[in-house]
Amino acid sequence: MENSLKIILTPITAVYSYLPNQITSKFEIPCLIKTFLGCECPGCGITRGIKSFMNLNFKEAINYNLLTPFVLLIIVYLSIAATNKLYKKQITI
Repeated sequence: MENSLKIILTPITAVYSYLPNQITSKFEIPCLIKTFLGCECPGCGITRGIKSFMNLNFKEAINYNLLTPFVLLIIVYLSIAATNKLYKKQITI
């Protein structure tokens, strides 16, 4: 069951990631901190920034949130670590 769910969700996530922000912004969940308090939280714009980064719009990604490259590096590192753990290998830094 779990593997079939991954097989279904992986292409959907990939397609969503490469769609322009103008199309997908209609479907995004609004930030609760910004909605209720009226100020932006440190995480606002990270998703749009990562999507822009994946579409090679680096300047736009930085404009959405300065933390985008760092968050993306953490995501890549954790993905590699999870893949290595899956194949019973250890990462040493």
